[in-house]
Amino acid sequence: MIDARVRSALRKSLSRAAAESGRGAGFSPLNLEEDGSIWAGTGLGFHPWFIRNPAGGFSCQQSPVFGLYLIRAALRSAFIATRAISAGDLLQGEKFHAAASAMYYTAAFHGLDGLLATRGRALVQPVRGPVRPYRHELPNGAISAGLKFDPLPGEPSVMCGALTRQGTWSFEPRRRDHLGRWRELRQLVSAKGAELPDYVVEALSYASGGYMAQKSLDALLEDGIPALARLRHQALYEGFGYDDEAFDAAINRDNPYGIRLNVRASSLRNLATGLLSEALAIADLLFEWEAENHENASMVRTRLVLSTLMPAFEFEIGKYSAELDSETVAAVQRIVDWLNLQNA
Repeated sequence: MIDARVRSALRKSLSRAAAESGRGAGFSPLNLEEDGSIWAGTGLGFHPWFIRNPAGGFSCQQSPVFGLYLIRAALRSAFIATRAISAGDLLQGEKFHAAASAMYYTAAFHGLDGLLATRGRALVQPVRGPVRPYRHELPNGAISAGLKFDPLPGEPSVMCGALTRQGTWSFEPRRRDHLGRWRELRQLVSAKGAELPDYVVEALSYASGGYMAQKSLDALLEDGIPALARLRHQALYEGFGYDDEAFDAAINRDNPYGIRLNVRASSLRNLATGLLSEALAIADLLFEWEAENHENASMVRTRLVLSTLMPAFEFEIGKYSAELDSETVAAVQRIVDWLNLQNA
C-alpha cells in the first residue's frame, strides 16, 4: 500500500521528469553547459548527486525529480528479488535449505527498496558529490570528455533520501552494511500511527527467536533487526553442517542456525515475496501515470530503461520459478514488457 502523500510526490516527480526530459542536451551524460539543468551530471540513466549546504546538511539538484530514483530502485528490486526467489525455489526443491535461505535473504535485501519506496524513502549508492566536466587527450590525439565528482565531507557511502511531511526531500548519510540497511525499518515507524507489514513483523520475530507475542514493536525492532542482518552470514557460512551449539541454542530458545533450515528458508521467502509485492505496487503507480500521460512518457521510459539496466544484468529477465504465483509473474512480466527489456 502506497501512502497517499508518497503517491502524490512520485506522480509529481514523473510529470516534472517528463517536462524536463525534452529540454537541453537530452541524454548527454555531461549536459553541464545547460545552466541549472536537472539532468546535469546524472549520466545516461538517472543517478543523483549531492552538495553540502550552508546549514551543514545535504542538498540534491535533482530534488524536483527525486521520486524517479525511488521508482527506478523499486523496479530494479523487483527484478533482482524475482530472480533470487526463483533461484531459492530451485535450491529448496532439492532440499539445499541453507543455500536457499541465502538466496531468499538476497531477494529480501534488495526487495527492501520496494517497501522503502512506498513509504517515500530511497538509499542512494554510490554517493556522488558536486559534479564537474573534465577533458583529456587520448594517445591518438582525440579529446575525451567525462565527469568527475568531488568528495563530500565525511565521504558518506550511502545517502538516504526521504519525503518530509511538507512534501520536500531531505537527505542524510547512512552506513553501508546489512545492519544499516535493515535499520531503515525503524525509520518507517517513527511517524505516529505508522506500522510495519505483517510479513516484516513475522520475519523479525522469527529472526529474534519467535517471541513476537511477548514483545512490543520497539523491542522487536531492537532485537530483530540485528538478528535479521545476521541471517545472511549464518546461511552462507554456518548452516551447512552439524552445529555443536545447536542443542544449547534450542534449549535456550535462541535461533539455532544448524537445525530446521527449511523453516528458516520458508520464513525468508515469505519476507522476500512480501517485499516484492511492494515494489510491484510502485510499478502499478508508474503504469497508472503513464496511461494518463502517454504522449509525454517516452523519454521517462527511456531514462528508466537505462537506469534500471545499468550496470547490465548478467542474467536473462523473464524466467520465473514455477513456485511463484501467476499474479506475481504477470506483474513482473508487465514491467519487462513495458520497459521493452528483452529488446534493450
